[in-house]
Parts: sequence; C-alpha cells; structure tokens
Amino acid sequence: MTDNPNKGAAFFVGYRPMPAALTRWYRSLAVLLIAASGLGGYWLGAQQAGAGPGDWDTTATVTAQGVLMLRPYPALHRLNPAHPGGVESLLLVRQGKHSADSWARDFDRQWVSVRGYPVTRGRWTMLEIPGEDAISAAPDSGTENLSGHRRQLRELLEIAPLGAAELAGEIVDSKCFLGVMKPGAGPLHKACAELCLRGGIPPILVAKDAQGQQLGYLLAHADGASASVALAQFAADPVRVTGQLQRQGGLLLLRVDEDGVRRR
Repeated sequence: MTDNPNKGAAFFVGYRPMPAALTRWYRSLAVLLIAASGLGGYWLGAQQAGAGPGDWDTTATVTAQGVLMLRPYPALHRLNPAHPGGVESLLLVRQGKHSADSWARDFDRQWVSVRGYPVTRGRWTMLEIPGEDAISAAPDSGTENLSGHRRQLRELLEIAPLGAAELAGEIVDSKCFLGVMKPGAGPLHKACAELCLRGGIPPILVAKDAQGQQLGYLLAHADGASASVALAQFAADPVRVTGQLQRQGGLLLLRVDEDGVRRR
C-alpha cells in the first residue's frame, strides 16, 4: 500500500476552522485582487475623455448691463471689462430647458440690466435667468460718460461678414456644453441635447482648428432666425455644416445654408 502524497496537507472542512496555511494564502489573494481592481479602475478612468472645463455657479447671481438683442438668440452685449475696446456677449437662457425669448422680447435692442447665474467655458459666458423680473430697463443716469459707452457699444455691435464657411464638428446645446451638465456633449448626452434644443436653447457647433484647438460657432438659419428646433435632430452627431460666417459683438455666428447640415 503506497503512501498518500497529499497526506498532511492543509484541508478545509466547512464545519471546522480554516487551516492557518489556507488562511494566509486567501488573505494574500484578497489583497492582490483588491489592488488589481483598484489599478484596473484607475486605468479605465484615465482612458475616458474629460468632461470639459465648464463651470456653473449657482451660489450667487451676478448682474450685468448692456444692450439686449433678441435675434437669433437672446444675448446681452456689453463692453468687455477685461479687454477695453472689445465686446463681451452673454447668452441668456431660463432655468431648465427653456429659451429666454418670452422674457426678453419686450427689451429687444434696449439698454437693460440682467441678473442671473453665470455659466462659463473658455471665452463663452451665459446667464441663467432665475425669473422674469431678472431683466429690467437699466436706469439712465443721463451722464455723458454713460451715453458715450452706449454709443461705442452700438457701433461695435455692427455685423461683420466673414464669408462662406464649411466646418466639421458636433452640434451641442450651449447650456449643457458650457457647464450645466458634465459631460455636455457626445452620444451619452444626445437625448438631453435634443430636448434642450427643442426648448430653444442656442445650438453651438463645436469644431477644431488646424492646431486642434476647440472652437464654438453659434448656429442660426440663413435669415438669422433661431435654428434650435430644426437642428435638434442632429444633436451629438458628427456633422459637416456650410453657411455664411459673421461676427457680432463677442459672438461668432454661422448662418446655415438650406440643407447645409449633413451627417459625416
């Protein structure tokens, strides 16, 4: 009769304490698996694209004064406090997935004061208006300095045609993309972007230049009217857009040709 080669080896029986040798082995295995899971999770996270540098500050409202223009989307234009001689254009939206058209309509091309929560990303700034009373006619002090500022601003708001353009990129809803949602672009955000655009949120074409820098172009119909609803079907899809490019204040606007959007 030959000896059993496993005689004396540690053996686990469910109703008895685990042998010390097996306890040490499983403890080491558990530590190894936990470490591997942590490293694997870190690696997977590192492969994901960043959510973007946008910021949405809901801690306090800010107030800005300037000229409100309704087309193609409500925006407050003011002399840029950071760059003398330039214009800062702040897109205006309501809370939720709603355009600010109904609240801004009575103030088109007037000097107004607007209060809202700032949404910022790069050179873009948006104000989310908390209520209808957040837009009001700005007090007119009648001072020569204020009148000069208004005259200078109106001159800077003259539309500057930049010619025909064909651009490739992704159409996003500006509110989420600028910082209200993260991520505010891409296929995972498509359903939300469509709802925002159908609610009148201004659409932006996010494209890249030859150096890989991300640029944004506000999109409108060829006649300068809002194109939010018409472009909702293209949200989050890779597209190529043709139209006429122009600058007004701090906004780059692409007036899209009829049938000027096609998926890539």
